[in-house]
Amino acid sequence: MSAQASLVSELFRYRGLLGMLAWRDIRVRYKQSVLGVAWAFLMPLVQTAVFVAIFHYSGALKVSESGLHGMPYILFVLSAIIPWTLFNGTVASSLECLTRNSRLVTKIYFPREVFPLSNVVAALVDFGVALAVFLPIYAYFVATSPNVHVTPALLLYPVVVVIQVLFIAGLSMLLSMANLFFRDVKYIMTFVLQLWFFATNVVYPITFDRSPHLQWISYVNPMIPILNAYRDILQGNGIHHSTPAGLISAAVISIVTFVIGWRVFHKASFKFAEYV
Repeated sequence: MSAQASLVSELFRYRGLLGMLAWRDIRVRYKQSVLGVAWAFLMPLVQTAVFVAIFHYSGALKVSESGLHGMPYILFVLSAIIPWTLFNGTVASSLECLTRNSRLVTKIYFPREVFPLSNVVAALVDFGVALAVFLPIYAYFVATSPNVHVTPALLLYPVVVVIQVLFIAGLSMLLSMANLFFRDVKYIMTFVLQLWFFATNVVYPITFDRSPHLQWISYVNPMIPILNAYRDILQGNGIHHSTPAGLISAAVISIVTFVIGWRVFHKASFKFAEYV
């Protein structure tokens, strides 16, 4: 059995613990909250409303209509805010997933990967809730916008989710480990995630028509083609504006990040008890 298959097999044996920790994270997140899990979709809706007010209605900042490819701006933002919230929220919360569970790390043996991965699973529950609320909004635009259609391309949506989740999981393992050894990482990543947001096409399109020599940026930032792919699929275009090359690049980066993150995390896990 290969080393990677052995890691998967060991993690599978502890799937019950992974599920339990994910459920605990969900309960803790919404404990003593009046609205509870409703925050999973309220926050993306509020953020979308703010950005639409700033970029679309106030006139203070203007988004190029050509970059939207005919997609209504509200749908353009909301379709990206939900997956971006999955990315940003999971990475931010995973930074301290080892330090938060210091007693379990030092006293009980099990694959330490369950901590960052349970964090990802818990975030996926929020993502699913947000998508459930997004569906009627999407149905409204399908019915009212001439440029939004339901096509078989919608079946590709889970594929893009898998690509994004692999990237998030790999990054979560690397960063949770790094933050355990160097506590400055969480402060640095707070700043990096803010910059990352503005370097990604969440609330405005990022095109390189005038500067094709900068096209490489979309290949090293996998969130750009991932968000483009989500929008293309929802608009009914398949993988069109994101280009297959961009999504393939994102998939490669995601898989490499996941494999390297898991292997490095696993090799360093025997040192975790010394640092928590």
